[in-house]
Amino acid sequence: MKQLSRLFEAAGGPMQAIDTNVLVRYLTSDDEYQATLATKFIETGEAKLVNPIVLVELLWVLSSVYKLSREDIADVMADIANSGFFRFAQDNAVRSAISRFASGFDLPDAFIASMNSADGASETITFDKKASRLRGFSLLRES
Repeated sequence: MKQLSRLFEAAGGPMQAIDTNVLVRYLTSDDEYQATLATKFIETGEAKLVNPIVLVELLWVLSSVYKLSREDIADVMADIANSGFFRFAQDNAVRSAISRFASGFDLPDAFIASMNSADGASETITFDKKASRLRGFSLLRES
């Protein structure tokens, strides 16, 4: 909550957040009317808050529905992070997760590691061998 409070203060008051479907219309323009509304909303006024769950859902939509490659999705995520139209409650953690995704890790795992670290966790314990290769994760093993 403290991070959101800082974002509100920086924005001059409560900010508006967007749902995945608004972000998808903005990026794809697959519905002309909704794309126009989304573009006007996103590009007018203060930067809009994007929850990390929205980015994970966006990954699923772009890969499953629009059949974008991992590289193209990584580029889209980087563009979102660098556009100036969007803000993230845990900005450094979100940018770290996007970078880790671009280097080959699963986006949800990258978010878990980055956000847990930002919240003070020394490590995240997992049974997932692939995730355990990501800095911030450790395999749970018998002692």
